[in-house]
Amino acid sequence: MDVTLVNAPVRLRNEHARLSPPLGLAYIASALMGAGFTASAIDFNVSGLNLRRVDSFLKLDKPAIVGISAMTETYPQALEIARRIKETAPETVVVLGGAHPTILPEEVLAEEAVDFVVVGPGEDAMVALAKNVVRGEGSLGDIRGLGFVFDGGMHVNERAELAHPDTLPRPARWLFPTDFYHDKWNVLTATGSCPYRCPFCSASSLWQGRRRMRSTESIVAEIADLWRDHGVDQVFFTDDIFTLNRRWVGELLEALSGLEHPVQWGCATRVDLVDAELIAGMAAAGCTGIQFGVESGSQTILDSVKGIEKRQVLDAVKASVAAGIDAVCSFMVPFPDDTAETLAESLAFMREVHEAGARIYLSYTCPYPGTMFYEKADELGLTILSEDWGEFDAKHVVIATRSLTAEQVTAAAEGMAADLGMKRSEMA
Repeated sequence: MDVTLVNAPVRLRNEHARLSPPLGLAYIASALMGAGFTASAIDFNVSGLNLRRVDSFLKLDKPAIVGISAMTETYPQALEIARRIKETAPETVVVLGGAHPTILPEEVLAEEAVDFVVVGPGEDAMVALAKNVVRGEGSLGDIRGLGFVFDGGMHVNERAELAHPDTLPRPARWLFPTDFYHDKWNVLTATGSCPYRCPFCSASSLWQGRRRMRSTESIVAEIADLWRDHGVDQVFFTDDIFTLNRRWVGELLEALSGLEHPVQWGCATRVDLVDAELIAGMAAAGCTGIQFGVESGSQTILDSVKGIEKRQVLDAVKASVAAGIDAVCSFMVPFPDDTAETLAESLAFMREVHEAGARIYLSYTCPYPGTMFYEKADELGLTILSEDWGEFDAKHVVIATRSLTAEQVTAAAEGMAADLGMKRSEMA
């Protein structure tokens, strides 16, 4: 085997970690196979981390390269896998990519078990690296987005341009156990990220504010193929902010409505980028679920971190419910300016949103690397309570604010969940 791709898991297995297959790795696998390399893949979020399985694929497949995808919360487990590889098969080249290595490449390169990092998009970088390692072609210094140690110093090459999604090969979904995921068939609609720069989100650092929309023709062609090849009648559109471009959304809705075998679908977006007319059109074109990032029920907090209005939240939820769409609203605690009073406002508003027909998800705010909350924690009055990246999973309290201790945050969140009768799976 030339390359084995591994999705590092969360520390504690949970429903959210295995919502959908790791589409990024599936695209990288397709790019590698398109260049003539053999590739396999493992998602440890499905099975849980078992290092003996690492030993097994090293013995059976003997990959020249193992590429490990890591988010901040999965980074410690990625390092466990990398160290096991070097213990078992020290000649195997270990590459780490994904959100955490992209934002903190020097930290990752400092690890003895890591040979390379990929910063930003991984398709071209992994193909070029495979050509170098497996075939002896090219120079490491010419591989855009590659980080490595040379002559005692760390080198991170200029990152690659953001690929247009229409140029990407179809993802190698067959490498993953599709039946084990909730959203089995996720479909890419854009590369890059949301252009809004919310202070709690690392997407703008990860993709440097770049975004490229996929053509509607390419999207519906893939969906038609999924129906033909697998009988797929439900997909989830992988996009931070699906309704950003209303003209494009209108074109896609028309194309989806024209499919010979229509599908149901879900998406995520902001409440200020929809209205009743658009939502009705989405429902008519097969939309059955929308997740809205609301974050807080205090208008003062929303003004500082999100730039939306509570009225817009209720309008979006009511329009979704009226159209027969399952509306999910996600909230977080705490924010830097939160107080006992603003948390009480949030709970009251969460009740109102729930009564309007939405399901509620609640999580703890994490100061992820690359966010304003991480970079300017002192200035914002935030105390980061943990140095364990594995606890940056939105399920642990890792910050205290000027007004709220960790104990107060925990008590407030647990009280909110109990008041709303939330299931454990709804504590994101």
